[in-house]
Amino acid sequence: MSERLVLAEVIEDWNSAHARPTGIMLQARRWELDAVPSMADRPQALINKQLVDEADILIAVFSTRLGSPTGVAASGTVEEIERLRSTKKPVFVYFSKAPVPRDHDAAQLQLLNEYKRDLSKAGLYFEFDNDEMLRRMASRHLASTMSTIAGLPPEPTPKSDLARVYVQTGQAGRSGDVRTVKVSAVIENISPVKRITEYTLIFSVPRACLTFTSSSYMDEIKSEDPTRRVFRRSESSPGVVRTIFAGDKAPIFALDLGVDQLKLKGTYLAGDIEAVLADKVTIDAVVDGEPLYAEKPIAEIFAT
Repeated sequence: MSERLVLAEVIEDWNSAHARPTGIMLQARRWELDAVPSMADRPQALINKQLVDEADILIAVFSTRLGSPTGVAASGTVEEIERLRSTKKPVFVYFSKAPVPRDHDAAQLQLLNEYKRDLSKAGLYFEFDNDEMLRRMASRHLASTMSTIAGLPPEPTPKSDLARVYVQTGQAGRSGDVRTVKVSAVIENISPVKRITEYTLIFSVPRACLTFTSSSYMDEIKSEDPTRRVFRRSESSPGVVRTIFAGDKAPIFALDLGVDQLKLKGTYLAGDIEAVLADKVTIDAVVDGEPLYAEKPIAEIFAT
């Protein structure tokens, strides 16, 4: 089954579950089906005006090709991604990890890998091995995004027989007059026999909780939300560096967070402490192909 068909079915599944109670109907639009002929501009500019600029969400999938240059960007898909990113609309980007066909275009694959590296510095993307993995990830991401856009109740947290992720609080410390708490993103292998060899974990925290606001952190990626800082850590085979064995709990990422600095009126650290306490630390992960999610309120982290 093609990835496009999978994504169309993901949208249809969301409509089946939510259209009647919410009055919201999502429509999948593709240039080859929904664009109309015109000679008024270059082809991608016409697609932008007819389809992209009217879209609320963009879903992009790459296999082994990046595409042809448009005169503005490396390919039409890249131009569409950057166009919607500039408007702060949701953009989902997925890369296939399926075996590369023997007759693939090596130059295109190289361009794709270069774009993937560039994108890892600018935002979030996910990888998939097969259609079912893409379906699970896209379904979760669409449900989560629509909950935010439409103000719908959050979807139930997905369950797994292999793993769970959670936010763990650890040792308390001090940074000057500010009390800090170490917060970790943990993957636990709950399977009695299977090892975890592949994972991608996105760790998101309120920007105001990092007392050293100008510090650089390893694995930090660009956040589209100016109120948050986001970190990405992944492990994949072959060449696995770390395997999570059955029964193990593996801290994947840790940060020292604080809130007392927000009380320091008259300083650059001062802020709305009540709003920050109402915020959350979140984990969005894919563990051996299974999407998982966890969160912990800031108020709970600093309750003691």
